[in-house]
Amino acid sequence: MIVLAGFVALAEGAAVGAGFAALVVLLTVGVRLAAATGTRRWAAAYQWALALGTVAAGAQEAFPSPLRGGVPLAVVLALGMGMFVGLLAGALAETVAALPIAGRRLRITRYLPVLVFAIICGKALGAVVWALVPGLFARPPA
Repeated sequence: MIVLAGFVALAEGAAVGAGFAALVVLLTVGVRLAAATGTRRWAAAYQWALALGTVAAGAQEAFPSPLRGGVPLAVVLALGMGMFVGLLAGALAETVAALPIAGRRLRITRYLPVLVFAIICGKALGAVVWALVPGLFARPPA
């Protein structure tokens, strides 16, 4: 059971890492955000904020601890998390649309159907494991 949980955690980390890489590198979200807001000189800061936010959220998920700061901190964190999830969802949607372009650039066009099938199977397997293994994703009592 622990080995299965380790594989699921590894797959989750790989999925989030791939999505983040697509968000920052392939789609240049930081640069696009800076261009849209007229703050091009802050593009690197946007990318760093995304990276640090991802690391902080992962650390909080892996090692839960109470955050002190009340409602103001909760509002700031919720706003940041919502922005991250929205940007990540947009990046993943664009990544799927960009698969043919990436396939041509990486010269793996003939393997794209296999890649898409692997992504679909991975998502389906993750959903099945989540539904069938009770308590796998439950946090231990504090």
